[in-house]
Amino acid sequence: MTAPSALARLGGAARREAGFIATSRVMLLALVVVPFCAIAIVAAMLSQGALQALPVAVVDNARTSESQALVRLLSGRPEVRIAAQPVSDTAAEAAVRRGDIWAFVSIPRGFGQPRAADEPIRLFYNAAYLSVGSTVERSLASALRGSIIAGIEDNAWRAGVLSDRVAIPQVQISVLFNPEASFEWYLQALIQPAMLHLLAACVGVYAMARELGGTDSRSLNAWRAETGGGAAALAGKLAPNLVVLGFWGAVWMVWLIGFKGWRMEGSLLATFFAQFALIAASLALSFAFVAGARRDVFGYSLSALYAGSALAFSGGSLPIEGAPTVARLWHQVLPFTHYLTAQMDQFLGAPAIQAWGAALLLTGYAVAGIALAAWLGGRKTTA
Repeated sequence: MTAPSALARLGGAARREAGFIATSRVMLLALVVVPFCAIAIVAAMLSQGALQALPVAVVDNARTSESQALVRLLSGRPEVRIAAQPVSDTAAEAAVRRGDIWAFVSIPRGFGQPRAADEPIRLFYNAAYLSVGSTVERSLASALRGSIIAGIEDNAWRAGVLSDRVAIPQVQISVLFNPEASFEWYLQALIQPAMLHLLAACVGVYAMARELGGTDSRSLNAWRAETGGGAAALAGKLAPNLVVLGFWGAVWMVWLIGFKGWRMEGSLLATFFAQFALIAASLALSFAFVAGARRDVFGYSLSALYAGSALAFSGGSLPIEGAPTVARLWHQVLPFTHYLTAQMDQFLGAPAIQAWGAALLLTGYAVAGIALAAWLGGRKTTA
């Protein structure tokens, strides 16, 4: 009896895997319910876009008409909401520690009076929560600078000093690509691919670990006998999972770009192929982990190590430049790094060849994972 061809083994393994997925509650939960809920929940949480109405406080030690005007100016900022006006800085600091407010402005005594002491307005904000703290600081600082400049010009005019705006160097600041400072675009572009990456890694572990059998539950002999084994059978096993997870990646892109209106200036097709290759690489590497360790717990642990840390070391959330050498090497090794770089570059309008290059590299990760899984899966298990 002749051995089945590679194409036959691939097709047979794919049909076998698809049949198992259709009848397995665990796989349907992982491949249908979890991605749908993840996309829906993240989209709902970030639908507002930019942060608004963050609670802050103002400590008005001056109690002058000028200080009250400044309070009204601050209350007009959409990013913040004046939730309290404590009587002292100490009381305001206590409110920050309790989490009641994110920041407070302290207006000095005599503010707005010509002969007042030269004491600055002080802005205190909670930098322990970097995103929220920086948003509040940026909004309040912008309002305070505008108020101070307007006050200087008004005092100069009252004193009879001519203010020549033309002679003063002007600075124009233009925010590129995300002028609304929307967290929807920024975080969805980070979170959704990272979640698919981690989910694919876990699905790959489960799919391969269920094939372990024998007296010690560490043998792949039964799977090899049924499918023919080898790289072709592994590719067939990978294919149905890849198609389903790739579909959810496409749904996310359609939602973000088609429905929410965030433009991708570069190639959407190249970005999608890069994401498809990332999912394939995640599945293939998990196959290799299980085939080598012959334990699902080791597969999940290794997947969590590289896929779970991918977002932190991708350079998307925290800067990787200037980090220790080990961190920068880990950054380059992780497949998610190359996908995220390609995706964000395409959002900004980089040449499509860069994304196609990332897709090719990630395909190399997938091929290497399948080859390693085929080699490790062919080994005999030692007792």
